[in-house]
Amino acid sequence: MRKLRIFSFPSHSPGKHVSGVDYPRVIQPMKFLNGYKDDEVEISVMPWNGEKMSVARWDLIAGSVDILYLNYTLNDWSFASMGAMARKHKIKIVMDLDDLLWKIGKDNTVYDSYKKDSKGIGTVTCIINEVDHITCTNGYLRNGIANYTRKTHEKISVFPNYVDFNLYNQKPKFKNTPNINIVHYGSSSHYSDLNNPEFIKGIERIMYEYPNVTFITIGSFFGQFKEKWGRRYEEEFGALNFLEWAKVRFPEVMAKTDIFVAPLNLNVYNTAKSSIKFCEVSTAKKVGCWQNIRQYQEIVRSGQNGFLCLTADDWYSSIKKLCDDAILRKSMGEEAYKTVKKDWQMKDHIKEYADMFKTLCGI
Repeated sequence: MRKLRIFSFPSHSPGKHVSGVDYPRVIQPMKFLNGYKDDEVEISVMPWNGEKMSVARWDLIAGSVDILYLNYTLNDWSFASMGAMARKHKIKIVMDLDDLLWKIGKDNTVYDSYKKDSKGIGTVTCIINEVDHITCTNGYLRNGIANYTRKTHEKISVFPNYVDFNLYNQKPKFKNTPNINIVHYGSSSHYSDLNNPEFIKGIERIMYEYPNVTFITIGSFFGQFKEKWGRRYEEEFGALNFLEWAKVRFPEVMAKTDIFVAPLNLNVYNTAKSSIKFCEVSTAKKVGCWQNIRQYQEIVRSGQNGFLCLTADDWYSSIKKLCDDAILRKSMGEEAYKTVKKDWQMKDHIKEYADMFKTLCGI
C-alpha cells in the first residue's frame, strides 16, 4: 500500500482567520480526506498552520509530501517560491478555483483585482496554466476555465460544494408566529442581485400586502429598502471569520428565518457559482425561494423542497404561498433537509477526492 502525503494550503486564511472560500473548498475536504485508506493507498494531510512561508520552508514541505493543494491566489512571488520548490522535488500542484473570475461583475468588491487586463487576472491565469491540475465546483465553471486558460478539460476536476453536518448541526425549533421574517445573507457583492428588477417587483407586492412581514439582510445594507419599509427592513452583521459564522451567527440567523430568498442576476459569472447557500440553509430545515438558474435547478425540486423563481410573479406567488401556510413552510423545509442529508454531505464524497489524487500520482 502506498502512502500519499498532501500539504493543504488555504491561501486566504492567514493566522486564525478562516475565509468562507477556503473552508468548503480546501479545509473541509482535506479534513475528511486525512486518514483515508483503501486497498491501494493511505492518505495523510498536513494542513497549513498559518505560519509565514519562505522559500526555505517551502523547500522542507515540498521535500516531504507528494502533493500541494491550495486555493487560488494572485500572490505571484509566494506562488513562485512554492512552485519552484515543488518542481525541484518533482511533486504535483493542485489548485482550486470556485469562481469564473474572468467574468467578474463591476459591483463585486474584488472587481479591480480581477477585471479584464488587470495584473490580478493575468497572474491567476498564469498560475492556472502552471499547476498540474485544477479543481472547481461545477461543469459550467470547468468549461469557463478551459476557455480562458490553457488547461484542458481532463486536467480540471469537478467537486461540488458540500456541507459538514457536524459543523452545521443546529436545527432551530420551527417558528409559527404571526410575524414572518424573510431573510437573505451575503456580502455587499450581492447588491445588484438583491436589486434584480423581477425580485424587487415581487417582494414589493409582498411587503405591501403583508404588514406582518419583515425583510432582513445579513452582511449588507440597502438604504432604499429602509426608505421604503422603515422598521420592517432590518440589517445585521454576519461574521468575518467563517467558523464564527457557521458556529454562532448562522444558527442565530436561522432561528429567526421563516423564508430564505436568493435572487441572482442572470449572467455568466453567477451561472458558474454553486448551490452552497441551499445546502447551508437546508441543514436548518428552512425553506427558500431560489433564483431559477443552473445551480439551483440542479438541486431544487420546485414546489417540493423549495421554489424556483424567475419573474416577479414567481417571486410574489412563491413567497405568498409560504407566508400563508406555516405547514407548507415546515414540510418543504423538512424536504430540503432530506435532500442535503442524502446527497450533499462532505463525508460521503471523500473517495472522489482520493481517486483524483491517486490518478494524478499514477496510482
